[in-house]
Amino acid sequence: MTKIDFDQYAGQYEALIAAQTGFFDRDNDYFVRYKVERAKQLAGQSLTDEVAAVLDFGCGVGRAMPHFRAAFPNADVVGCDPSADSLTIARRDNPDCRFLGLDKLSAATKFDLVLASCVFHHIAPAERQDALRYCHDRLKPGGHFVIFEHNPFNPVTRHLVNTCPFDADAVLLTMRETMRRMREAKFDIAATGYCLFFPAQLASLRPLEKYLSWLPLGGQYFVSGVRA
Repeated sequence: MTKIDFDQYAGQYEALIAAQTGFFDRDNDYFVRYKVERAKQLAGQSLTDEVAAVLDFGCGVGRAMPHFRAAFPNADVVGCDPSADSLTIARRDNPDCRFLGLDKLSAATKFDLVLASCVFHHIAPAERQDALRYCHDRLKPGGHFVIFEHNPFNPVTRHLVNTCPFDADAVLLTMRETMRRMREAKFDIAATGYCLFFPAQLASLRPLEKYLSWLPLGGQYFVSGVRA
């Protein structure tokens, strides 16, 4: 399997995402906004205006940054990614945030919240534990780590992954695998659930998602962990 070079897609990433997700919601900002807001909610009452720093692990072109800035207006908002071309675009579009290559973000820098949104299916299974330890080492004690991943049991999700050019190297993770790997990386699991059930045409039903998080039919799932 050829490893995807995201530098190749950085300039057209927005258009590709819109083409892939437009059937679900033409506002393709919905997905990143939803995940940032849900991550803040999952992290609980400890994440308030006093949060000092948040990290978007695998930030790509920085699509989530405006939503992080809105959710945590006083925080140091940081993104890291292996794609240099993606980081160039992220810096241009988000001058009030910081962006670093993975090898430039020292473990001495600690965060209150780390979010990894649909990143781990691009990481080879043999390298996933190292990536989880990377995130764990950059959290403050009591800090929260939230993963969102594609749900491999959802047929629509599988179709989208199979037809997406930058998902050619994707190896999907089940929620069970994600939980097991997070526990092995010394995270305490705080919450899990499935999400993204309703397209825009059924947006009025989206408030019901919180009651359906047990149902393994959502387009994606989340696992929230805490560094002890």
